[in-house]
Amino acid sequence: MILPFTFAELLVLGVALLIYARHASDYEKIRLNGTEFTIELFLGNRRTLKHWNAPWVRVKDPEPNVDAKKHLVVLEMGQETIQIGQFIFADQRAGLAKEIRSALRGALH
Repeated sequence: MILPFTFAELLVLGVALLIYARHASDYEKIRLNGTEFTIELFLGNRRTLKHWNAPWVRVKDPEPNVDAKKHLVVLEMGQETIQIGQFIFADQRAGLAKEIRSALRGALH
């Protein structure tokens, strides 16, 4: 009777380790080089890379007092949007938006 439960437990542990391994190397990178604003996201096995013109980027603050997972910093250029900040605490996301906005303003001068 113990053997089936042992196999079930090992199966659940194996699935959990696979899920963890898939997301262990997730990251978000933001770079500003002159007027080129680069956003690179690696989530799971999907990589997203955007090269935007810095003066055209708009930064939206996360909405306060709502579900932290759903409200990230939103970056927009034209019709494209991307959400960042899922790897920092919810109360630090407004500061991240402010820093990005400040860096983008500095790229204009």
